[in-house]
Parts: sequence; structure tokens; C-alpha cells
Amino acid sequence: MKYKLIVLLCTVVSMLIFLNGLKYFDKFNESKLIYYKSIVLETHHPNITTTMHQLTQSRLESIKKMYFQSWNENITPYKAQFLIDGRDICRVSPPFLLIFVLSMPTNTKERQAIRKTWGSVAVHRNDDFNISAKMVFMLGRMRDGTKLSTSLEEESAQYKDIVQTDFIESRYNLTIKMMHGLGWIKTYCQSAKYILKADDDTFINVARLAWYMRTNSYINQQNIHGFLINAPPVLRDGKYAVSKEEFPSSHYPPYVSGTAYILPSNMISDMIDLAQKLPYCPVDDAYLTGVLRSILDIKLQHSVQFTHMGEMKFNPCEFHLKFAVTNIGPTCMEMLWNLTKQTSKIDCKQSTLYNKNICPIF
Repeated sequence: MKYKLIVLLCTVVSMLIFLNGLKYFDKFNESKLIYYKSIVLETHHPNITTTMHQLTQSRLESIKKMYFQSWNENITPYKAQFLIDGRDICRVSPPFLLIFVLSMPTNTKERQAIRKTWGSVAVHRNDDFNISAKMVFMLGRMRDGTKLSTSLEEESAQYKDIVQTDFIESRYNLTIKMMHGLGWIKTYCQSAKYILKADDDTFINVARLAWYMRTNSYINQQNIHGFLINAPPVLRDGKYAVSKEEFPSSHYPPYVSGTAYILPSNMISDMIDLAQKLPYCPVDDAYLTGVLRSILDIKLQHSVQFTHMGEMKFNPCEFHLKFAVTNIGPTCMEMLWNLTKQTSKIDCKQSTLYNKNICPIF
């Protein structure tokens, strides 16, 4: 019994000495390490490899604060290898507004629908959209994309609006996709003053958006404009799961929905530089317009006239007030385009334009 007490006493004393000594350890020389994942693209391999970057244990207590500081070294490179570089899209007549649409190689019908409808303002300027614009579709590649490569090259040659880089299309790689896109804008379309980011299942009411930009003096160049999502929790499970190593806080900073938002181009260079100094986070809208934005002290401008993923239905009588609606298929997109061109008031509850079987958003 006496022996056990001595052993216990020695153990307690040792622990006290150890814990006290931790106060004086240089925080960059701790033995226990916290690892952050950083995505590195392997351009000739279908899988994404993982490299590990170290943070010392003494940083753990303040990791949430440390995350929102600019690190000194680049730990997450976003160097893109272009398969289709689209370098001439903005070369002639640089646009005031670049319409930047995330698409996938297989989504040919969606791209065609956008070109025929709201995206046509990038080719044929009209009185309702009196703003110079260009449009680009940002694509990666499928895991087995050999059959699509030729058709994409033909589509690019015909429409001259496609950019493709060598990363694998997946939900987890959406931030890579956006960062490659921002890098392309910085390299080939830096004269554009504003970027309208949209998904290829989003319909943009271009006449209403143009009105918004004109009446707001081409909107504040220091703000990101979109539908505000106010500090939602970070999901640790499911298809939007983010690990604590990728983002340690329990909630994201406020951000705007990635379905459609306006980004002043003068922010892009700082965003790219900062992103390379932070761990990879796969939720692209929360990361770009939340995490990066908050560190760079950029403001958000909320408007309910933008859209978000949870907006499955809306009142068709209020469509003329919307900048964007999402979850739109190609056929529904053409119906909405016809609606925006109506010059007389429509009985929206009775109109055949609102066929719920084709356009279930109503």
C-alpha cells in the first residue's frame, strides 16, 4: 500500500512539473502535432493526393483565431493545367461584366439552354441589358472523359466560351474549380470589373440584374452581393461534411449562396494569394465568400432577390422581382426566358408559361 502511494505521488508530481513546463515551451517546438490536409492536384492521375502540413500543439488552444490569420507559406497550391484555356474570350473588347458559370463536361444541354436564353446577352447586347458582358463556362474533367474531350473541343471552337482545367469533377473539388476559375480570370480576363458567378442550373433575370447594377451605381466595389447565409453550422457528416482539420470552427462566417452572386474583380488577386496560405475547405461558397472574405475584411451585401439552394419554389407573380432562381432545367429555362420578354402584364396564375410539370419551381 505504501509503495502504491509513493508511485501515485511521484506520478502526480511529474504531471505538475510537465504541465508547468508547457508554459515555457516555444510554441513552434512542441512535439505533438496537429495536421491539416491540403489538396494537391496530380494532373496525370485521376485521384487527388494529400499532403500534410503541421501546426504545433500550443497553437491548438487558439486555433480558431489562428485560422483567420494569413500564414507565411503556401500550403495549398492552386496551379491549374488548362486543357482548354479560352484565352481569347476576353481579349477583344474586355467586358464590364464577366458571367462565370460552373458547369460539367456532361452538361451540354444546360450550356445550350443558357446560351439560347439569359446568357445570350453576352453575345447580343440589348436595351434591357445595356452592359458589356462576356460569358465563360468553367469545367473540369470526368474520371473517364476520353469520349467527351473531342466534343468539348468542338463546342469550344464553335462558341468560344469554355475553359477546362485538369481536375476531377466532384463535390469535394468545387473549391479547386473556383480557385482555378479565379486564376483564369486573373490571367486572361482581369479587365472585367465585376464577376457574376452562377451555376448552370440557375436562371438569371438579366434585365432585373442590369437595373440593379445601374441604379446602385454599378454597386459597391468593396462588397460581395448575393443571398446572405448567416453563420450556419459546419456539417461534419453527409455530402457537405467538412472535417475539423479542414475548418475547425463550429460555424462558418456569414457568406452568400453560391448559386449566384456578384464579385468585384479587384478582390480576386488577394483571394487567390490568401487561399494558398490556408487549409483546403471543400464548401466553395462558404470558403470563398465566408472564410476568405472575412479574413480580407470584405463586406457582404444581402439581397432576397438573389437565390439559394433551399429556395425550391416561389410565387410566379413575383418572378419579375427576382435576380435569379435555381434548380432550373433546360426546358424550364426557356419558359422563364419567354416570360422575361413579355411586354404586357400576364395573368401569371393562369398563363401556360407556368406549367408545373415542366417548371416545378412554381
